[in-house]
Amino acid sequence: MGVRHAKVGPRVADRIAYLERIAGDESLATRKGPAFSSRVRITIVSYLARLRDADGTSGKAAIDGLVHAGVIADDSPKYVEEVCYRQVKVKTKAEQKTQIIIEAVD
Repeated sequence: MGVRHAKVGPRVADRIAYLERIAGDESLATRKGPAFSSRVRITIVSYLARLRDADGTSGKAAIDGLVHAGVIADDSPKYVEEVCYRQVKVKTKAEQKTQIIIEAVD
């Protein structure tokens, strides 16, 4: 399946329409199964004007949103091999965003 990139805001579970667009032409509502049914690695990159402490970074809502939207099968260790968090400093709040990178594990 390769790598898919999703840029989402803070209300991930409500962004299903956007996730449908990046998942391909097939609607997630009519898809028979998740976009990624194999094991995956997830990298969450936060572009922030003010960086957080390392222990203040969490991707729980984002990953739950991916499961809810049908992008990944489940967030259990059976399907998610690894989750990495990175922060990138940007100059302004207008540049802030979150990027989610999902890689299928062979």
